[in-house]
Amino acid sequence: MTKENQRSTLEKMNSVIRSYSTRITGFQFVTIMALLLGIVLAIALRYCLLDFKSLDYYASLKPWYNVIKDQGFSVFSTDFSTYNPPYLYLLYLIGRFFPGIPVIIAVKLPALISDFICAYFVYLIVRMRFENQLAPLSAGMMTLFAPTIVLNSAFWGQADSLFTAGILACLYFLMKKKHGWAFFSFGIALAFKLQAIFLAPLLFALFLKRMIPWKYFLIIPAVLLTALAPARIAGRPLVNLLNVYVYQTSQFEFLTMNAPSIYTWLPTSKQVFNLFYLPGIIAGFSAAFMFTLVVYKSRTQIAPAITLELALLILLIVPFFLPKMHERYFYPADIISIAFAFFYPQYFYIPILVGGASFLSYQSFLFETSPVPLPVLGLTMLITISIVMLHVMKVLYAQTETEDTNHPSSNAQKGEPIEAGNLLEQET
Repeated sequence: MTKENQRSTLEKMNSVIRSYSTRITGFQFVTIMALLLGIVLAIALRYCLLDFKSLDYYASLKPWYNVIKDQGFSVFSTDFSTYNPPYLYLLYLIGRFFPGIPVIIAVKLPALISDFICAYFVYLIVRMRFENQLAPLSAGMMTLFAPTIVLNSAFWGQADSLFTAGILACLYFLMKKKHGWAFFSFGIALAFKLQAIFLAPLLFALFLKRMIPWKYFLIIPAVLLTALAPARIAGRPLVNLLNVYVYQTSQFEFLTMNAPSIYTWLPTSKQVFNLFYLPGIIAGFSAAFMFTLVVYKSRTQIAPAITLELALLILLIVPFFLPKMHERYFYPADIISIAFAFFYPQYFYIPILVGGASFLSYQSFLFETSPVPLPVLGLTMLITISIVMLHVMKVLYAQTETEDTNHPSSNAQKGEPIEAGNLLEQET
């Protein structure tokens, strides 16, 4: 090859590289600008809803925050709140370092920030399936703009995004085979709210399948005791602190607190509650036990995509069968269903059904209206659970020589999905 031909070849290669680099840079610029615009819109949407004050705000959140501001750290020596201390620590820090912030913003701020943490972990989970950034970023944005996620924190002022962020982190690290971080995240979730326990059957099932060593379970009580330490230092008895969740489970005498569960088809009388409460507890534990047994008996390797699907299923099953559930207790399933739809695009309607049923169940408490009867929403949840359960059974118990056509494909080219089994091998 002559020098002129070599020079010509090099110039062509440089031209191709420059052209490719320009396209990449342009794509990255558009992606970054779209991401920033989405974040700004998400913040603006939440800002518009901040002024709403619910009954929970007047009955609990505002009094708790004012007591914390008035008494300072010493308030943690008393049982002034029905919440576990970690959320109250956040209110203390806000009142301590930002004393001029309006109360309505102060009590909503932890959940507002956690909304974005939840969206980030959804992004990380979906990124495990796609090589490009479009799908993961879309999943994160969908999380930020999902109706129940926006209403729960910015409008209602509830803190469900706090423990759900821990659940999502736990799920992500489980999928990445980082068990220490997974159980640490689960401990944080459980420290914020008891409802994080809904994920426990999945952790136990993976332990029975010898996918998780028993020693990691010791992280959970360590995190819980550490979370209680500041209140204990302030002078609150440990027994009193450990009874917070026990007291929460004894509140209210309704089979369902607007939750679209199996109990929507029963009358809401005290007599019916007395008759069905204990059987309902047994039904909830039985459903969790059956879930654990089904996962344990399966010979299928639990790949990351299957872990995600199992998490969605158990987070639907437990609040559906347990009595005394609030409408907000499907919140983790609302978010995880979004990631599930990206892993299994043929089930794109699952987050619509789950999130739609949750959103409509919010209406009764927030707006004193029921556009769709609660029994219909309960039926919607039951149908959704049945669809996900059937797919789980097919994945877990399909013949090994038969390819599961509903499973993510193995192509990983330019946004094509990566097979869950291949992901497991890559991560280990």
